[in-house]
Parts: sequence; structure tokens; C-alpha cells
Amino acid sequence: MRNASLPVTRRRTVVAGALALAASLPLSALAQSGAYPNRPIQVVVPFPAGGIVDNVTRKLNTELSATLGQPLVVENKAGAGGSIGATQVARSKADGYTLLTAFDTHAVNPLLYKLGFDSEKDLKPIALIATSPLVLVVHPSVPANSLRELVDLAKARPDTLHYASTGAGSSNHLTTELFKATSGASFNHVPYKGGAPAITDVLGGQVQVMFVSVTSVLAHIRAGKMRALAVTSRERIPALPDVPPVSDTYRDFEAHSWVGLLAPAGVPADVVSKLNGGVNAALKSPEFQKFLDEQSLKPAGGTPEQFDAFMKAETRKWGEVIKRQNIRVE
Repeated sequence: MRNASLPVTRRRTVVAGALALAASLPLSALAQSGAYPNRPIQVVVPFPAGGIVDNVTRKLNTELSATLGQPLVVENKAGAGGSIGATQVARSKADGYTLLTAFDTHAVNPLLYKLGFDSEKDLKPIALIATSPLVLVVHPSVPANSLRELVDLAKARPDTLHYASTGAGSSNHLTTELFKATSGASFNHVPYKGGAPAITDVLGGQVQVMFVSVTSVLAHIRAGKMRALAVTSRERIPALPDVPPVSDTYRDFEAHSWVGLLAPAGVPADVVSKLNGGVNAALKSPEFQKFLDEQSLKPAGGTPEQFDAFMKAETRKWGEVIKRQNIRVE
């Protein structure tokens, strides 16, 4: 080593100087030089507390905290279909201490909103956490007991049936528009600011039709307050074993909501690897698997590259629907 050739007195001076410099640095600066993570991690949820993204994030955080040895703290930053929170994370320091839990709207927001960032260049995929089918429900007053009967009714009475969504660009909005294009059925769109008011109006009969997450309406279906006609997965689901997939009637029809973890672009590869490994380990946890099953969510996992390909495929698929149905955000 070059320093070994220095005179003893000079080597002592160099060492003493280095120790003095280290002592002068704030503890936070020293900590940042350690192995990741060595301080709490902020996870931005771009939706209000209590929804599917928030619930999944908080449960996942418990698992990741145990794996990573640091707490993960949720910050809810709602608005514009999740793009406000996504913008905050995209502009954050790429050190792995600010993460984003994205919903399915993340893949279509660039097609509907003028964003302050590039969703592909400014955010790095970490892992797909889970996917979930939607269920098509109708108010009990609707004289249709099957998907085919609903379509026939909508064609016989064009523009008399109304469907609810949680807003333009939401998975239930785009799924219904895809269903309209596939089946030729005619429904009028009634957007709401969130799932709760939309479900309330379906229960009250103000709107008659909705594609919605299974967990949100399962109790109402079982109580007879809503009638389930189909699910959007390719197969039947355990929570609704008697409800057929849409694809039984319209081949190749499939839609789902999803939740995934992202970080600012530029996050070091070893940090991405550690976070991806943490998510995949969490998905094998019996407790987390039980939680997902209770929410009718299917664990996903996989590599960052697979998640990236998944999101790009979602953007292409729903981009075609947005263009064909002339969907705009007012």
C-alpha cells in the first residue's frame, strides 16, 4: 500500500486527521454510508387510507420491516388517480428510502393525465405484489340472472342502464368500457370519487351495474343486496365459486386490478435486489398469504423485469380501450 511507505510520524498525522474528520461529521451522514437500510423507509400510498392499496401496503410493511430490520412508514398522498403521489416519489432521491405502492391506474395515467414525470424513465419497478379480479354486480331490480341476459337487456333498452366507477381511468371504468366494446352492450357511465359512494348508489338502485373488487361487495352479494353475474378472471374464484368468468361467454376477456412496488429511477441495483427479495419473501409468509386470500387477492412476485413487462403490457392493452372508446379525463 502506498501509505505504508510514509514516515511513521506522517502516517500518524494522516490517521489522526481522518479520525478527526469522522468525529466532525453528523451521525446522519455517517449512517448513510452504511449498508442499506439503516434508517426508516417512507412508502408513499397515492390513495386515501383504508383502500386496497393502503391495506396491502401496511400489511406488506410489517413483513418487510422484519426482513429489512427497519420500519416502513406510510404516507398517504391521494389525488389524480394516484399520479400526485407517484410524482412525489419520481422526484425523490434515488436512495431506496422513498418508495411507491402503485395501483393499476399507474399503467394508464400517462394516457389520461399530463404528468410531471415520465412514468417509465423516472420510476423503477421493484415487484408486482398481487392481482385481483373484479366482479360484475347488478342491483336486484335488474331483470337479468346471467351475463347473457344482462347484455340482451342492455341491447333491448339502450342507454337505460347506468354503471358506476371510481373515476375515469380506474380499473372498473376501463373494464366496463372493454366489456361494452366486446359485448355490444350499452351502459351510461356515472363516475364517483371513490368506491364507497359508488357502491352505496348501486345498493340504492340509483345506478344498476358495476365492475368492482370482490372484497368491497362480497358481504352485499351474500346478503342478496347485489347480484353477482361474472368475474373477470379466467377461472372461478374461491370467494364466489358459483359465479362464472366473463370469458365463459366472451372468450379471452380478462381484467384485474393490481398492486406493485416502485422506486425512483437510479436506485442502486443492490437496493432493488434487496427490496425485491423482501417482497418475494413476504409473499411466502403464511400470514401475508392469508391476508391476501381474505381480500381475494392473488400473490404475484417475480423479478423487477417481469413487473416492468407486466406494466407495459397493461399500458398497451388499456391504451387501445382508451383510444377506441374515446375516454378522456374531464
